[in-house]
Order: sequence, then structure tokens, then C-alpha cells
Amino acid sequence: MTTMTPAASHLARTLLPMTPSAGRVYNFSAGPACMPESVLQQIRAELLDCRGSGIGLLELSHRGAIYEALNNEAEDACRRAANAPSDYAVFFMPGGATVQFGLLPLNFIPLDGSAAYIDTSIWSAKAASEAARCRTTTIAFDGKACGYTRVPRTGDCTIDAQSKYLFYCQNNTVEGTTFWEPPETNVPLIGDATSDIFSRPWSVEKHAMILAAGQKNLGASGASLIIAKKDFIASATAKLPQILRFEDHANAGSRLNTPPTFAVRVMGLMAEWTLAVGGPSALAAHNAIKANLLWNTIDGSGGFYSWGAEKWCRSHMNICFRSPDAARDAKFVTEAEAAGLFGLLGHRDAGGMRASIYNAFPAQGCEILAQFMGEFARRNG
Repeated sequence: MTTMTPAASHLARTLLPMTPSAGRVYNFSAGPACMPESVLQQIRAELLDCRGSGIGLLELSHRGAIYEALNNEAEDACRRAANAPSDYAVFFMPGGATVQFGLLPLNFIPLDGSAAYIDTSIWSAKAASEAARCRTTTIAFDGKACGYTRVPRTGDCTIDAQSKYLFYCQNNTVEGTTFWEPPETNVPLIGDATSDIFSRPWSVEKHAMILAAGQKNLGASGASLIIAKKDFIASATAKLPQILRFEDHANAGSRLNTPPTFAVRVMGLMAEWTLAVGGPSALAAHNAIKANLLWNTIDGSGGFYSWGAEKWCRSHMNICFRSPDAARDAKFVTEAEAAGLFGLLGHRDAGGMRASIYNAFPAQGCEILAQFMGEFARRNG
């Protein structure tokens, strides 16, 4: 069995509960994903009575004082967790990342302009494809050429200096790769942080915009957190309906129309929890312990488990692996579920297995999975 060192185990235990409560399982799902039980318990209580109002969270008027306070608290907690400077707007948009993929070109690329995309995943490819439906795009780095096994190194990207922005996906959930530093560029940089927001310190100042959909480190789906430089979103075209413009949502305090109130409240609670456990710096150390335990198990399996991602850019959120063949992959997933380890089936486009271990995932689950992986390899090698 692969285990954590005593010091690492102590760090993990001081940050997070190590095991789920009775009746719950280890949930390795890629999203919607594992959430802190303390947050779930608070949500459960608020669904019936939010802040002693006698009104449940889902029933609150988005123009009422209670929801206004919840909305403002969510924005503030997200700002503090991201360490966003005052010249950045922090607000919430309806819809997930795919909605934002469509809104970005409409807002920022004129009909005679273009934007550049770093393609390192199916999600960055989707972002580029959505933009290309209505505007001109260029591919600054073609990850398909290397089978999405890595992100670009310094100097690998070809970026047109006239590009209105450069888009990249910070962490690639399907491919198990990540950027350990934002790309260097002289054009406005937009990062999709959906799967790694608050998981590590990250330089907001290097970006014109960061977007992050709910369902992973931000909890419920249905909304996206936007952190954007105010002068950048002000540069968007005015020839769009207000509901499609980022700046109008920011200026309206995330309440341009009836917002996804439940999702915003959950995002706020997740950001508050992030701060309570020590913020991105503490979580980065914790996530490294969990991820390295599983990557080391893969590397130490004598070739039984493998994955194509280059070691220098492996993700700490999504640990992907496969056994020697699809039949054993299927057997692994079935037997893992019987052992209380759920959500390990790999993405349909990649196959194999995937352990998604976002911020709230209990460290003990990684120890149990590592032990299960070793025993499965011995029985099926």
C-alpha cells in the first residue's frame, strides 16, 4: 500500500475531513463533483429557512435584502480567495463555461478581427470551435498534434500581435494536464479556470479575464464566476443585447436579470470554505499530496497502469490512467464501485479511468484508491 508520510498526513487532516460521513461514498466524479460536507449541511438548513427569514434559499427574491447580502458576500469571498485587485470586477454570469465560450467572441472580437486559442484539450478545442462559428480565430498551439499529452512550453505558441485575446484552459480535465504558469503574451489573456479555481495561488494580474463555471471547486452548476479587468470588459462592443455583455452583468452587480440564485449562494459558500481552510496556498500543498500519491502509484505499477500526459505538466485535479486493455478498465470501475470508490470511469473521448480530486475531496480516499489500484494490478496483471 502507498501511504502518505506522517507530516503530509497531518497536514491533510488539519485541512479537511479524511472520510465521508456514514452513508456517503468517495466520489471521484469530474463534475458535478465532491463538495465539503459542512457546506452541504449549511445548504440543507438554508433550503428551509435562510437566515431566520422563514423563507427558503430557493424562494428568496433576488431583489430582496437577504439575497442582496448573499450575493455581495459571494462576490467578496470570491475576490478574496482569488486575491483579485480592485481594478478587476468580480461577478457571476448565468450558464456554465460553454455559454461563456460563445459570449467571448461576441463581446471582444470585431467582425474584421480575430482571437487566438491555445488548444490543449477537448474544452479549449470547443471554445475555439464555438468562437469560429461567428468570428475569425487562430490556433496558437495545436495540442492535437501531440495527442494532448502536454501544454505548450515557452516559445511554443505563435500569437498574432493583433489578436483581441489569447484563450487557454488552465487545467485539462480529460487529458490530465495543467499549466503551472500562465502563458506569456502581450495580448489580453483569458483563462478558463473551471476545474482548478482556488486550488493553488494564481496570478490574476496576468489575465484580462478568468472564467470558472460551477460544479467542481465552486459547487453547484448553473453559473460562472468571472474575474475581469474592468477596462477590458468595457472594451466590448455595445452592439449586443445587454444580457450578452459581460460589462452589463458586472455593472448590475450580477443581477441584471433574475440570476441563478442557488448557484451563486453555493459559489459564495465554497469560496468562504476555501478561505476558512487556509486559501489556495494551503490547498495547493494538500492537493499535491493527494495527486502525487496517485501519480506515484501509476508510475510504480511496473507498466500495468499508464497515461500519456508528460510528467512535467500533470494535473493535480484529474489523475487519469488506464490498464492494459479496455476489458480490465471496465472490471476496475465495477470493482471500485463495489469498494465504495465511485465516478472513476474515464471521459468517453479518452477512455480508461479518471480520479478527480478537487479541493474538497478527502485525502483518505486517495490512500484507499492507491491501495485498491495496487491490489487490482496484482490480481489482474
